[in-house]
Amino acid sequence: MPRSLSHASSPRTSRTVRRRTLRIAAAGLTAVAALTLTACGQDNPLRTGAAKPYNPVQQDAKGLADGTPDTSAGTPATGGSVARGGARPAGGGAEQASAKDLRRTAPGAGAGSRAQGTSKGGNAPAVRHSACDAAKIRIVAQPLKRPVNHLLLVATNTSGATCDLYLAPYLRFDEAQAPLAELPDSKPQAVVTLAPGESGYAGVMTSSADGSGHNGRTMTSLSVSLPGRDGKGSIGGSAAVPIPGGSVYVDDSAWVTYWQSDANEATTW
Repeated sequence: MPRSLSHASSPRTSRTVRRRTLRIAAAGLTAVAALTLTACGQDNPLRTGAAKPYNPVQQDAKGLADGTPDTSAGTPATGGSVARGGARPAGGGAEQASAKDLRRTAPGAGAGSRAQGTSKGGNAPAVRHSACDAAKIRIVAQPLKRPVNHLLLVATNTSGATCDLYLAPYLRFDEAQAPLAELPDSKPQAVVTLAPGESGYAGVMTSSADGSGHNGRTMTSLSVSLPGRDGKGSIGGSAAVPIPGGSVYVDDSAWVTYWQSDANEATTW
């Protein structure tokens, strides 16, 4: 009987020993793994780190231009710009720039508009034509009721080419040695240009209406010359112009205006 008991307990004892050996081995492996993870700096290998928000720091235009990092993180956004250090807006924070940044980095920004601007004083210079030739211009003297003691000179281009009337005409009554004085205040802003068939105008005061002029006498002839661009000499000689009524009283206060493109401008002085 004792023998049979010995045979029955032998297998059970062997199984117990194997289980104990496996437990010891498993415990050893667990300990080794724990030591390895601890050495790597992780206390709990099964615990994951807390999720951190993605907060990109956006550089301003200066940082983008010269590579200087932006140190103003956390500053509240103003004017609709992206808040530094805040939540990332939809569409991506790095691609979104404020209007101020776009103005700073856009090509030609701040320049003034050079293109709206160079227009002032940048007009093309006026085209110059040949000075009008007295031999190719028909000049007529017309009487005026208003203002009194005035004549109106009308110069019409009878040639086939455009020409320019410069300065004031040279007028001589009878055998006068010097031409009539010109009126400086009547100088126009631009030279009068005559296309074929067009006319220019000059006003002539023959004597003062208040009697302040002196050395007056009646004149019966009038010659007109046209100055060149430099105001020296005359172009085409002089033209004899009939005086309305055959004669006119002229004193030393008489003058002639510069050539005008409009008859009303020539008679306002």
